[in-house]
Amino acid sequence: MSPEEDQIWRSIQRKDGEAFEKFYKDHYKFFLLAACKYLGDVPQAQEVVNDVFVRVWQDADRIDIQSSLKSYVYRAVVNRCLNELDKNKRDRQHFQELKHRPEGTTEWKEMEDNELKIRLYRAIDELPEQCRKVFRMSRFEEMKQQEIADRLGISIKTVKNHITHALQQLNKVLDEWNTLPVLLAILKYFLGKH
Repeated sequence: MSPEEDQIWRSIQRKDGEAFEKFYKDHYKFFLLAACKYLGDVPQAQEVVNDVFVRVWQDADRIDIQSSLKSYVYRAVVNRCLNELDKNKRDRQHFQELKHRPEGTTEWKEMEDNELKIRLYRAIDELPEQCRKVFRMSRFEEMKQQEIADRLGISIKTVKNHITHALQQLNKVLDEWNTLPVLLAILKYFLGKH
């Protein structure tokens, strides 16, 4: 490590924010371009570089740099990119396996199904009373919108609004859930009817 780099690194280890910011600004583009070459995706590359810098700042007192600070950060960025690529590859392989796996044959799938069903039913239970009533009549009793409106003494527009609101709440549950392809059949039950 050059005397200049050594001084910068010692300052960063002492939590000198200005020294860290200067190093970040001076080298950010270099590391970003390196990450982009591996990942081919600018937002993902930005996330990787920023994560590496955060870790360097947080763990500076525990990091032992033998070469140069720039080389250390570069290697950390490359390693993180390789991990991301490996993870993406594993995710794609997992997705392919799930697509070709027979339905209903594994215990974990049943557990996933049940967990998602529980979350969806809980979301329905947490709807406002009238909205919940309309949604249940529509989805579980399979009543037409006009029938629901007549039975509850409300307009069809109100019925539609309640159903739309209910579906939005269920979609939030699905957004939070890592929805797997094999679970989509369950969702069709809730979201496939209009």
